[in-house]
Amino acid sequence: MVLLVCIPCFFSSFSWRAVAQTKSIAVNFAGLSKRAAEARDADRLADAVSLYKKALTLRPKWEDGWWTLGTLEYDQDHYPQATQAFERLLAVNPTNGTAHAMLGLCQSEMGQDEAGLKHLLAAEKLGVVKDEQLRKVALYHMGLLQLRTRRFSAGKETLEKLASEKVETKELTTALGWAALLVRPQAAPAEGTDGAAIVTRVGRAEALLARKDFAGAKEIYAELTKEFPEYPNLHLAFGRCLLDASEIDDAVAEFQRELNRDPKNTNAMLEIAAARYQTDSKNGLKYAEEATKLAPKLPFAHYILGLLRLDTGDAEGAIPELEIANKDFPSEASVYFSLGRAYASVGRKADAAKARAEFARLNAKEHPADESGRYAPPKAISPKGLENGAASPPQH
Repeated sequence: MVLLVCIPCFFSSFSWRAVAQTKSIAVNFAGLSKRAAEARDADRLADAVSLYKKALTLRPKWEDGWWTLGTLEYDQDHYPQATQAFERLLAVNPTNGTAHAMLGLCQSEMGQDEAGLKHLLAAEKLGVVKDEQLRKVALYHMGLLQLRTRRFSAGKETLEKLASEKVETKELTTALGWAALLVRPQAAPAEGTDGAAIVTRVGRAEALLARKDFAGAKEIYAELTKEFPEYPNLHLAFGRCLLDASEIDDAVAEFQRELNRDPKNTNAMLEIAAARYQTDSKNGLKYAEEATKLAPKLPFAHYILGLLRLDTGDAEGAIPELEIANKDFPSEASVYFSLGRAYASVGRKADAAKARAEFARLNAKEHPADESGRYAPPKAISPKGLENGAASPPQH
């Protein structure tokens, strides 16, 4: 027997069932989302979480739902559950900077430093919408994670943004002190000790420095270095303060005092080498060479050594150092600029042209050209782009 089926009727019936099912889901979702919002507004958090989860099973691309579920879990310190919600939100909308901020904060609370830092950096790049307080909290935690992972220059720069906006909290002051003294938060001196008091005073000086109050910052540092001349990295921090105030010779004197205290302080060596670049490169060369021997894994050490060798006529010796820096920082325009000069000096025309082309591409994105359209590296080289970290973390 042949079973005859009415094809149009079959599809009509199938279409009707699909429409009915869609309407049922919509009705259920509307009811669940309404009840979830009511539970949230009534502070019935457990009920709200349960209802948002049920609503999200019906509409998994509901951005507001994932956001609210994530914030409900975060407010209850349920960081793993909040993490999952914000990850689902970012799967739907990867450019949501506010979600990146919240995910980074969750990961920070769970000790996932690298992952948290990645998302907080993304939040800073994409922007945090309509919540200035959240932006500041995210910036603060980003600075902390940078310190925890030894990115001291970057952490200091991040925290200075908050200080320049006149944010004044005990936590920020302490973090600024850690950044200047190259102290990781997990190795900070205990409360009530001289070390903790020094950190706080250094943090106050750094807050003033962020607001361009050089006189106030210098006064605090002068008092501290007189009272505690042997405290690790205090002269280093004062020297960097003086560099910001364009007092180069006084800064170098402080870096030298740090070296007198600790002859193997590579950060002080590199600061002297960088400060002497183009004004007394021959003198700076010995400091860069010694720093590179002591800390061969620091890209900035190789970078400044390459610059100084190039500036003193040793292009052949500069090239391998600059190539090491380039390997670690392939997107840093200044390295390509110096490599182009070095290659040209030894007759490697093709390599020079390639380096210059890459410099031009990166420089167009990162650095404004001067009136002539050319670029010249600054006389004072900073490790901000080529993170130097702390080669010898101080012990307290």
